[in-house]
Amino acid sequence: MKPLAPVDLPRGLPGAIARIAERVSNQTDVRDLDFHSAADGMFLADLHCDTLLWGVDPMASRNGGHVDGPRLARAGMGLQVFAAPTWTPLPFRNDEDRLVVSARSFDQSHGLFPTELLTPARERNRKRRSRALAIARRFHEMTRDSQSETAPFEAVPLMQGGDLDGLTRGDGRPNIGVMLALEGLHWLADDDPAERVEATVDELYEAGFRMMAPTHRFSNGLGGASENSAGKGGLTAAGRKWLNLCFDRRIVVDLAHASSALIREASGMALTREDGPKPIIISHAGIKAVNPRARNLSEGDIRAVASTGGLIGIGFWRSAMGWTDDEPYLAKMQRLVESFVAALDTLSEPHFVEEMEGRHGRYDPYEHLAFGSDFDGATTTAFDVTGVSHVVAALANARDQKMRTIFPSDKLALISGENTRRVLQVAMT
Repeated sequence: MKPLAPVDLPRGLPGAIARIAERVSNQTDVRDLDFHSAADGMFLADLHCDTLLWGVDPMASRNGGHVDGPRLARAGMGLQVFAAPTWTPLPFRNDEDRLVVSARSFDQSHGLFPTELLTPARERNRKRRSRALAIARRFHEMTRDSQSETAPFEAVPLMQGGDLDGLTRGDGRPNIGVMLALEGLHWLADDDPAERVEATVDELYEAGFRMMAPTHRFSNGLGGASENSAGKGGLTAAGRKWLNLCFDRRIVVDLAHASSALIREASGMALTREDGPKPIIISHAGIKAVNPRARNLSEGDIRAVASTGGLIGIGFWRSAMGWTDDEPYLAKMQRLVESFVAALDTLSEPHFVEEMEGRHGRYDPYEHLAFGSDFDGATTTAFDVTGVSHVVAALANARDQKMRTIFPSDKLALISGENTRRVLQVAMT
């Protein structure tokens, strides 16, 4: 991989704007929780945070937000995926007086990349690529800074499947696996030639991206998004080329913001590869059975992803769960538990179990669930990253109507991190 030129975090007035935006955008009820003993001995993994977007030093302690270096270390995390959103639109009202997002929406991220404000509007689309590469440079700076003995942890960048083997939580300064993910290839068009799509994927791979999501918030040249396509927009020709390139390059495919049509089409392509099935993931989402909003996953979405051997990363933020700010902390935790239970119920439907056993020879519904927090994603959560072990505790205490444990300790260890380690390793090898 070619080294990327260093990039300074925003300083002066732009830096102050970025820090204020981060503080206002990422709210939480509680911070700095003690590690919960329910997660003792477990490998903890989270599939999505947006900390690198904000231009803050990810290794330095800060009062706001959800994730920083000291808190990652105290939280007992074994693996954290850092995402690079490239376009974050504000919703607007359409002709039906409905809140929607699209390429017409104002891009909130301009304030975090202040030099773009001097760029003519017609040329700003190419800045989405520049943002991705700038965040990649921040990722590599974070891994370099972590080599200092005074850093709170040593970051282990995950670039190939074998890198996941050595992730352990021993005594002393922890090693934490870190992975770079892209959220939205918005600078590609649906009629772009295959050569341009391939050059883009290769450039991003060289920059260190090992997970990619085609869309973010709205449909683009690769396919439909969950929030503005009414679930109907599948992959475009460029999107199908992109998907096969990701499989060929061993890049993890993330469909967190994809439409139902795209999820089903991509899952079908993943299952029918000549070189064998490829797992895909949903890095962060809620469950429609708990909160029926467009962004959340239907039963069909969940089963389509699981059918590939993939993962559903259940999110921790307010709009995914559907709680309100005035609800007590424990009620919010219960809503999170309900989301995992609802997803497990969907994966345990008898006909689907029979189908999966017939296809794969064995099947365990617990093997397709994971954590996908969306920390620092302009979100409101009940807790920061130090609360991940408390999610483990809440799931450990969940009981069914006959007072039986829903998530036994061995299954909870899968959900808390081992599923993520296994599926990423398969996808990257």
